[in-house]
Formats: sequence, C-alpha cells, structure tokens
Amino acid sequence: MKIAIVSPYDISKTGGVTNHVVNLANELNNQGNIVSIIAPSSDKSFSLNNINFLNAGKPTLVNFGSTKASISVKFTSIIKVRKFLQKNSFDLVHIHEPLVPFVSLCSLIFSKSPVVVTFHATFNSNWKFRFWGFLFRDWVLGSISKICVSKTAGSTLKNYGYNFDYELIPNGIDLERFKVKKNQVSQKLKILFVGRNEDRKGIKILLEAFMIVSAKYSNVELNLVGEGVASLSTNYRNIPNCKFYDHMEGQDLVDMYHNSQIFCSPAIENESFGIVLLEAMASGLAVVASDIDGYRGIVNNYDNGILFKNGDIKSLADALCELIENRDMINKLSLNGMHFSKEYSWKEVSRNIIFNYEKSIRIG
Repeated sequence: MKIAIVSPYDISKTGGVTNHVVNLANELNNQGNIVSIIAPSSDKSFSLNNINFLNAGKPTLVNFGSTKASISVKFTSIIKVRKFLQKNSFDLVHIHEPLVPFVSLCSLIFSKSPVVVTFHATFNSNWKFRFWGFLFRDWVLGSISKICVSKTAGSTLKNYGYNFDYELIPNGIDLERFKVKKNQVSQKLKILFVGRNEDRKGIKILLEAFMIVSAKYSNVELNLVGEGVASLSTNYRNIPNCKFYDHMEGQDLVDMYHNSQIFCSPAIENESFGIVLLEAMASGLAVVASDIDGYRGIVNNYDNGILFKNGDIKSLADALCELIENRDMINKLSLNGMHFSKEYSWKEVSRNIIFNYEKSIRIG
C-alpha cells in the first residue's frame, strides 16, 4: 500500500501524537508499505529512513485551552499540503487530529484518496469547539473510517457535536526500545516524571508531594524531565534531591527510565491515553498516577500501578511513601506492568491499523 500519514504537530519534537506517527510509519515501512509523512517540523534536517517526508512549515507554539501545541499556522502550509496531495496518488491518507489547523485540516479537505482519521486528544466542552466541529462536519463524516485511541478520546467527540461510531485502536509502544536492562546500582530510590510544564500535567502537585516525602526519607530522588521544566527550579530550589531537566531525547531518556524505580504522572485533566505510563511499565517502573479517565484504562489499582486521588497532594505523598517503605510492592507492580505493556506492542497495534486500512480501501 502507498500511504500518507498526516500530523499537525512538530514531528521533530517528542510527544504523544508525533511518537505515534513516527512509530506507525516505521512499522508500516518495515512491513513493505510505501509511506509518506506530512507534518510541520522545526528541524529542517528531520528525516526517517526509507520514508518520504514533507515539511509542511515551521511550527508555532499555540494555546489550545489548557494545553499548548506546536503547529503550523502559515498560509504556505496550505499550499504545500495541497500540492503534495495533488502530485501524489495514495491508496489511503491517514490523518491524525483532523480538525487541528492547518496541516491536518487541509489534508482532510484536499485529499482525493480514501481518508482514515484518528482522534487522540481530550478537551473540555465549549461553544468554540462545537462551532469548529460544525464547520467541518461534512469532511469528518466523509472519512471512510474513524479511530479513537481511547474511550476517553471517543467521549470527547461529543464536545465537537459528533455522535458517530468509531473503532478503538490504542497507541502502541516500542517494547524493544524500553526493554528492561540491568539498572545501575544506586543508593537512592529514584522517582521519575516525564512531561511538559503545563498546569494540567500536575507537576506542581508532585513537587509539593515530594516536599513531604523528602522530609521523611533522605534516600529518595525526584527527576523531572520535559519542556519548560527547568524554569521551576527557581521556585523549588530548596527541595532536596530534586533535579530538573528541560528536555531529553533518545537514549538519554530511555536511560533515565531504566535508572529509575518509580514513575509518577499526576496529570489533572485532558489525558486521553497514558502512553508515558505504558513506556514506564515496559521499562520496569512501578507506576503512580492520578485517578482520571485516561489513566483508569491503563492502571489497575494495586495490580500494575497505584491510582491516587486527582489533585490531592497528600494522597500522592501517601502513595509514594507506601512504595518507598515496601520494595516488594515496587517489584510486584513492576512485573505486572511489564506483562501488561506487552499488549500494546507496535506490531500488535499496527496489525489492527493495517486491517482497518485494507477494509477502508475496499469501501473507498
């Protein structure tokens, strides 16, 4: 099959949707398909082996409610996308976040090939989203197949004013990349957070909880990794054994996972699928996460992780202290998490997506 995969977000930066697109493209290519990616990129030299890439324009950081995203809002992106889709004949165009301007939305409008759309995000309902959904309703409904990565993402479609059937195909993870290796010996038990510095990610809740934890235990270290995280070091510089890393990619990030024992994701809202939780589980970490919709589908409480009361500093501190005092519990959650993560390998996920493609092409 000749397939174009479209993402509205900066493809050169780590993120849930961009990681999904890159991993899916690589897996499809490995299976003998001809793959192109259409996306903006801040890195002009970005490329992938054996995959055609159209840089749809330099991205700009834009506010989307409680989150931020790097997307292209340049008029030239519209021209680039339209010309590329007209010039190339694809068996299928797979558009991620089809209502996000300009790259995904324009691909939805201009594609002459059968279209599959995937919805990833969650957001709170307001009239702007419903109006936006109404404007482009016909194009979305005209797609051959609709996919959501989670039930939470599916329920969010109602905020666009949509009520159609969709296929549930979750995100996948690169099991080989996060495969557990022998951890370096460390006297300190290390807790890891990976995510952007946004209020919805709950990072300040984690910092406040760690202040309680570090007052009780001196052999515990908190490492925070993500865009904008380093700016927090000024206000929280008095917390002992707390380190801030603004951004980390590739093997450095994998090593950070492998050298940690506990992973914490205290997100408050708008998490449709806990991909970082699965990566942490695959790396052999015990997971502690907030009790929100997008995480309940991943974490079975006290089986492969611990859920704490959303937004509650004491509840999070108590969960961390419980693990610090019970290494057997850490080992149990680690083993169960590794076993659970295998259900989300890219080979398994891509198999379901390819089946969807073949069905969509027959219909189209």
